[in-house]
Amino acid sequence: MRRLPWLTALAAVSACLAWQAITVDFNYGGNWTALFCTGAELRQPPELAHERIYLFPKSTGYDGQYYHYQAHDPFLRRGLSEYVDSPRLRYRRMLVPTAAWLLAVGQDRWIDPAFIAVILAFVFLGTLWSARLAVELGRHPAWGLLFLTVPATLISLNRMTVDIALAALVVGFVWHSRRGISAPALLILALAALARETGVLLAAGYCLYWLAERRLRAAALAAAALLPVAPWYFFVERNTAAAENLGASQAATFHLPLVWLELANYKASPLVNLTLQGLDYAVLAGVLLALVLAVVFMIQGPRDPAAYAGLCYALLAAAFFWTFEPGDPFALPRIVSPLLVLVALRGSGLALAPLLLVTPRVLVHYWPELAGVVRALS
Repeated sequence: MRRLPWLTALAAVSACLAWQAITVDFNYGGNWTALFCTGAELRQPPELAHERIYLFPKSTGYDGQYYHYQAHDPFLRRGLSEYVDSPRLRYRRMLVPTAAWLLAVGQDRWIDPAFIAVILAFVFLGTLWSARLAVELGRHPAWGLLFLTVPATLISLNRMTVDIALAALVVGFVWHSRRGISAPALLILALAALARETGVLLAAGYCLYWLAERRLRAAALAAAALLPVAPWYFFVERNTAAAENLGASQAATFHLPLVWLELANYKASPLVNLTLQGLDYAVLAGVLLALVLAVVFMIQGPRDPAAYAGLCYALLAAAFFWTFEPGDPFALPRIVSPLLVLVALRGSGLALAPLLLVTPRVLVHYWPELAGVVRALS
């Protein structure tokens, strides 16, 4: 039984790698750089011309293209940051790109496969920790495969974003925090803050938990876990320009959540348009339910570190609800993925509902690639 979580994690990685190999082969002519979703309407670094990066026509691409460039220049020495839409924001998220650079020993020709390997490593860790938690809750380790349905996981696998790292570390935090304060738990806090700046909320939740328990030394240790992050943030602040054209940098525009009732009309048939809008509403319902459940779990208890972290991420999700406009179908699911994970790991059937409501909207974007595979085989 102790080996089953490991086997479950290996099965998850195998399935993800198989899917990537299939879609790259049948849809992109074997060009693995397609996974970075690079847009033809943007400039590409001439230093990477030898990679023959797959370009999506009439597109500005997606975030993975910027993390790709960052992995080739993690310490801002080659000037590739000028091809990144918001270097100051992106370079704070150094965990995945820098891990890829280290794995590739700084060699350009190995950066891309190393980046994919790092993403798959977080698939492994997220599934392993999820399977272990499932066993601890009296369930089969196969429940750990639900980590593959987290929006951050699905989006990162197909677009090489860094969100999967934070999602996996959130699961690891829940696993290790159940065993008291420890070196692995503190390491996860630091890594989470380097995966995405919203990762600092894990440390905030952990500090609040220990303060509520009146364990000041433990709270201080949790806060100190972020000290190694500060020099990197300072380095990035000194060596990059502020955001100019990133949607998130314009997120301070305040509006009523009712703007979500005016969902975008998609360029598709009436039936498809109606379906997509229905799935958009499902995302909103899922996020709202996750917010409510995070508060309910905090009130009902047990008031463990995961509950405090869930409350912190619920506040973050609520803030984005008041500032983000509808548009990018991935934006909100990516941001709320830590909240969805923390709620789902409570173990009850209702706790899974937010995840099951949000995920279908993300899965829709797998359909064109799946259709391409079917066409190629027929």
